[in-house]
This record gives sequence, C-alpha cells and structure tokens, in this order.
Amino acid sequence: MALRNPQGGKASKIDNTKNKRGGHTPYGYAYLDGQLLIDPKEQIIVRKILKLHQSGLSGNAIARELNNQKIPSRSGKLWSPPVVREIIKR
Repeated sequence: MALRNPQGGKASKIDNTKNKRGGHTPYGYAYLDGQLLIDPKEQIIVRKILKLHQSGLSGNAIARELNNQKIPSRSGKLWSPPVVREIIKR
C-alpha cells in the first residue's frame, strides 16, 4: 500500500474538516486517513542517517554521503545538511 502520491512524493490531501494538522510531515512518516504512520521506505534512510551519525559523521558529511550514493530526498532533490540535522535531532 502506497502512503504517498507517486507524483511529487507528497502525502495525499486530508479532509481538514475531520483532521487538522499544521506544518510538514516529518521525514520517515506519512499521513494516511489523518493518522501519522511510519513510512517503511523512508525509515530505511532514517536508520542509515542515524547509523552514520553514530559513527561520528556530521550533518554536512551525511548529506554529502547520501548525495554521493544518489539517494534522493523526499522531494527528489539533493540532501541538505539542515534537513539531515533535523532528522538526527528528532
């Protein structure tokens, strides 16, 4: 079962009359029927980021490593150090 719209990778729209939320969906999670669920595909990358961080790499080095391995971000763009640091902080 796909949790995201295959075009653009964004979570599908939610009926705001039933479920209200603000901000963006955290990386590694997706909304389905108004509930925040773990996204198995993104959790693989989250675990990779945390493992690299535990081995002593900085957010800059991790972003560089993900980009070198051609692992796309949710939006399909290059990874940026602030996004990596936010994932580590969570």
